[in-house]
Amino acid sequence: MKRVYNITLWIIGGIVLICGCIMGVLYIKDALNQGFKYTRIYADNTRVAPADTTININGIEIRMIGVNGGKIDCKGFKETVELNDFYIGETEVTQELWTAIMGNNPSIHQMGDSLPVENVNLIECMDFVNKLDSVSGHNFYIPTYSQWLYVGYLSKQLTTESKGLDSVAWYKDNSENVTHTVKQKNPNSLGIYDMLGNVVEWTVSGPDPFFITAGGSYESEKEMCNDVYREFGHYNVKARSLGLRLVLFPEK
Repeated sequence: MKRVYNITLWIIGGIVLICGCIMGVLYIKDALNQGFKYTRIYADNTRVAPADTTININGIEIRMIGVNGGKIDCKGFKETVELNDFYIGETEVTQELWTAIMGNNPSIHQMGDSLPVENVNLIECMDFVNKLDSVSGHNFYIPTYSQWLYVGYLSKQLTTESKGLDSVAWYKDNSENVTHTVKQKNPNSLGIYDMLGNVVEWTVSGPDPFFITAGGSYESEKEMCNDVYREFGHYNVKARSLGLRLVLFPEK
């Protein structure tokens, strides 16, 4: 009798686990298919965007681009998101900066200091930001997806045609399957480089432990290298095409 009882418990537990996995997959699938293509932004033009600023870290310059705050609205968010003024990195974090702060270079592609760092999980990125804060005296952050998407739409000037994308992004058709030195393609209208392509970028938005990554990479197909397409990555995942960009808020 006891044996039958134990077997029944195992069966029930297995069913619960399977149902939980199915529900989790469906949740993420629904999140991935939300209507982000209907995004609308409303920049607050009554405010002047923060002036671009350059921060020097032991001889390494971090240029931050000032972004005017406002609102972002799309079917993918439960409600309109209001954003204060902020700065966003002119480039993705480079291997030079990462190595200077962390004392190591985890990147798979190590053919130059000015390549974007990659092969870093979200926990490592947060550790990097904390150490960067200590060295710089500033409070850096990893972007939220709202901030990333807001910048992408505020500076939207792309087409899905190859010619338009080729001018601003490294993706599967033109990358030769490697990352490239930052600032080799044209910037967007805000002066920000590689928002699309080169490496996918972590954000701190998503259903923990899954977080949204955005922008596409050198491995991405053309249709996946745009402002709308995004994926979910477990915070411990590493990939040779996954890096980060920094955000900073104006000092009061």
